Amino acid sequence: MKTLAALVLVGALGAMPCLGQSGQDSETLQAILVEIRGLHNDARLGQTSQILLAEMLMQQTAVSRALQKRDDLRSSVEQAQTQQKNIAAQVAQWEDRINASVDPAQKKQFAQFEDQMKSQLPMLKSQEQDRSNDLLDAEGRLTREQDALSSIQDQLNAVMKKLQPPGTP
Repeated sequence: MKTLAALVLVGALGAMPCLGQSGQDSETLQAILVEIRGLHNDARLGQTSQILLAEMLMQQTAVSRALQKRDDLRSSVEQAQTQQKNIAAQVAQWEDRINASVDPAQKKQFAQFEDQMKSQLPMLKSQEQDRSNDLLDAEGRLTREQDALSSIQDQLNAVMKKLQPPGTP
């Protein structure tokens, strides 16, 4: 019986260091688990940042196209306005010629040219209005595309901030 008690006592004393070691192993395993989770999170954030970078590049292309479209339409509106001014100036010139002319046949011919010029004005005004409406649409689209780009950049900045080591500004 004494031998049995001694064996139990020796076994218990021998297990004591294991119990302490088991607590250290648990802490080590916990630290490793935290590190693995951190690496997994970093990898996921890295993938997210790559996706956001690709989206940002595509969105920048969309913004560039929308900007080009807007600029083209703005130029087109200005061109239509210039054409209207030129036609109006030509109409004024024909009116001056009609008033300066004494020959009835020549007055009639000048009046015909003036009427031809005047007949172009409504069409040019309509074109200008159509182009102005298209320009407004293009400006709205550009704004939406720029907002989408800004949103992607904000998301990317947030991901990049998460990837920075703690204490880095």
